[in-house]
Amino acid sequence: MQEDGSWQVLNNMRRVSKLFIQIMALCSAWSCSETREVTPQDLGVNYYPLQTGSYTVYHVEGVEYINPEDSVEFSYQLKESVVDSFLNLESGISYKMLREIRDNEDQEWQTDSVWTVRKDNIRVIRTESNIPVINLVFPIRENTIWDANGFNDRKPDSYEMVDAGKPFVGEFVSFDETVTVIQEDIPDTFTAFLFSKEIYAQDVGLVYKENLKLIFKQGDDYGNEIVDSGIRYFQSIITHGEE
Repeated sequence: MQEDGSWQVLNNMRRVSKLFIQIMALCSAWSCSETREVTPQDLGVNYYPLQTGSYTVYHVEGVEYINPEDSVEFSYQLKESVVDSFLNLESGISYKMLREIRDNEDQEWQTDSVWTVRKDNIRVIRTESNIPVINLVFPIRENTIWDANGFNDRKPDSYEMVDAGKPFVGEFVSFDETVTVIQEDIPDTFTAFLFSKEIYAQDVGLVYKENLKLIFKQGDDYGNEIVDSGIRYFQSIITHGEE
């Protein structure tokens, strides 16, 4: 009888141990299947903040090539201000962006153009001269590629996201976490050199833009990289804030 009692106690202990293991396994399964809520910050939407009253001032410089003998250098300041918001046809919020320019800080701002921008948890669409362009997509992820002309009638234009989360040292201001969007990269040194990119920083937005479109002379000058027409354009953030 005492021996049978010992076996019964042992069997009870085994059943309790087995039940404990099953409960722990079930709890682990519940834990693994539970998903954490993805926040807008996780997606990286703060790389393109939009708020009425915010502004950014840039230094712009470059060269416009009219022909091989004639080129014009330019240098000015550009201010982009989010001045208003409204409900768009997609039941989202669009923002009105006022763009102003001046030669230097001693002059008054002069209106250059007005753009609109809308953003959700998937993309940023900036409408320039009535042409909507997808400038950025979410989540912020290395080597993401998308068609920037997905909302207009132009031919497809692939943008690629690189250097996600990398620091950027600008001419006037530096940033710890940025992402670069390569808009065009055609390094053909015999006929043309086409390169364009934008850099966005967390909680700031666009901090740098570069646009190189150089068409080289052909014929007897083929291969000499003599610029026939084109532009070198550089836009660097100076400051940003709220008004």
